[in-house]
Amino acid sequence: MPSTSPRLALPYLQPAQAQKHVTHNEALQLLDAVVQLRIQDFDLTLPPSDVLPGDVIAIGAGAQGDWAGQDGRLALWDGTGWQFIAPAEGWLAWDAATRALRVLSGGVWLPCVPALQNLPGLGVGTASDEVNRLAVASEATLLTHAGAGHQLKVNKAAASDTASLLFQSGWTGHAEMGLAGGLDFALRVSDGTAWTEALRVSRASGVVTLPQGAVLDGPLAGAAVQASPTDATPGRLLTAGAYGLGGPLPAVGDATASLVPGLYAYDTAAGSSGGPAGVLRGALLHARRGASLGETQLLVVEAGSAPNVTPGQTHGRARTGGAWSAWTCGSVAQSDSGASGRVLRGQDGTQTCWHTLTTSATGETVWTFPQPFASAAGLVVTMGVGGATPAPLFPRHTAKGATSVALSVLDSAGARVSATLDVIAMGRWT
Repeated sequence: MPSTSPRLALPYLQPAQAQKHVTHNEALQLLDAVVQLRIQDFDLTLPPSDVLPGDVIAIGAGAQGDWAGQDGRLALWDGTGWQFIAPAEGWLAWDAATRALRVLSGGVWLPCVPALQNLPGLGVGTASDEVNRLAVASEATLLTHAGAGHQLKVNKAAASDTASLLFQSGWTGHAEMGLAGGLDFALRVSDGTAWTEALRVSRASGVVTLPQGAVLDGPLAGAAVQASPTDATPGRLLTAGAYGLGGPLPAVGDATASLVPGLYAYDTAAGSSGGPAGVLRGALLHARRGASLGETQLLVVEAGSAPNVTPGQTHGRARTGGAWSAWTCGSVAQSDSGASGRVLRGQDGTQTCWHTLTTSATGETVWTFPQPFASAAGLVVTMGVGGATPAPLFPRHTAKGATSVALSVLDSAGARVSATLDVIAMGRWT
């Protein structure tokens, strides 16, 4: 019969053994040491002085003194001396110093939970692989702060590499944002086959580019949008109604003041001033070539208080570094020609008609104007006989009206003759 047990080397009681209690107590002492094993310290080579009965220490390599030759064994202080126990592969022990569980593997006491550093992979609810070394299968993943805040960092090795967040459905990528193949932030989407870049933010300037354009279904607001229809802050977006674009024209006060370029409503009843004489209401266009450079104004009349100020009439003026020039109104309102001659109407209300005709020797020749005049009052008709005239001829007109005039050519005896006559009529059409 062997003298000790095969696993813990506990001493057996032998037949006819004297003082069996000694052997029995020795076995109990060993059981007390190794069952629910607790080790005070590891890898010591010299016996400590501050030990208590029952303390167990794992001896390290190169033991000295009372521990000489006991490398790798467990030293049990029984109160009077040291007992040495040879641990076996797989024994578990509580590390009293670090409050952790260890296991003996290959002669080394290792933590039962390995150090969570440089792990080859970690899977939570699923398996990791060579590419996805951290894999989590869960309804949600929470990353919270430990103090003031929290940052999620995605780093890449080179500028041409990718550091991004990829969003998939059925393991097919459909959206990605981050640094994809460059250092500008980009967002791109996919139909499952091809990728299309939707947004790019320049790392140098912060300027946002939308390569595919944008569709806005809501209103724009903020410091980058006009605060009022006449807000001319550089770089701000125009809104509907700005300077009358898509809305009512903003009112103008003194038209001679320094105005922001744009369209304005001119209304003397609402306090507008500085416009052409006789203009009550109209639309004012103010333009400027640049800072401290020339300015021009164009005013289209809606209503006036003078006979020569009519709706649709256009007045203009300009200035360069000084006072405004006088308002002018001389542009052509209508120019036309036909069988009864040619007509030219000016925006100032004047009208000129001219024609060449042949008079009759038997009666008056009536010329109907290409366009009627406002009235016969103030209408001036001038004539000249054309062609070779062997004798003096005298043109005359009668029955002058707003729409026509009767013409004839007389010889020296006062008789009507047939002759070529050039005639001009000037008056007002308004």
